[in-house]
Amino acid sequence: MQSNKGSDKRRYAIYGGSFDPIHNGHVALADAAVRQCRLDELIFMPAFISPFKQNRKVTDGIDRVHMIEACLDVNPAFSVSDYELLKGGPSYTVETLRHFRDTVDGQLCFVLGFDSVIQLDMWYHGREILTDYPLITVKRPHTDDIEGMHIIEMFRREYNSDITVLDMPPVDASSTLIRRRIKNGESISDMVHPGVEEYIIKHDLYKD
Repeated sequence: MQSNKGSDKRRYAIYGGSFDPIHNGHVALADAAVRQCRLDELIFMPAFISPFKQNRKVTDGIDRVHMIEACLDVNPAFSVSDYELLKGGPSYTVETLRHFRDTVDGQLCFVLGFDSVIQLDMWYHGREILTDYPLITVKRPHTDDIEGMHIIEMFRREYNSDITVLDMPPVDASSTLIRRRIKNGESISDMVHPGVEEYIIKHDLYKD
């Protein structure tokens, strides 16, 4: 990874998303990022409202934070922030990254899914993200992602982007499928941390 503004003694990353709910794919990516990129801290950052999901009902932020908290025992470097939830309004990644870069000491990285990284130049101030922050991602399950890797190589050439593609086993899980299974009365035990499943059952989430 390239050096970022701040001290090189501490490396930390923000992993943003709806996390509605957080699932094993999210957790596996976060764990691999910590281990392979030698991160001192990985901060899960649940969005208040994703700019791409404003037409879908999002579970209350408090519930999403509690479900993330249920996964923190997986890696001691994991933490969660309610910064975007308290800030309110649509969550634009560049604004969150600027805030943490300017207020928290260390080398700041950004963790995101493969589908997101290959579209990053179309995000709000996406070119700034590609230029200014080391990025960490992983390939999608059961695909070689040749076209996506070509896009990443183009980003590396055009923006001098520092993009790490993690080496990790594929994890089949999606929040959409989890919500669908719950509505259909099906098990989600193979897709989420046991603490997340317990929380969902206790609070009767995703039934509507």
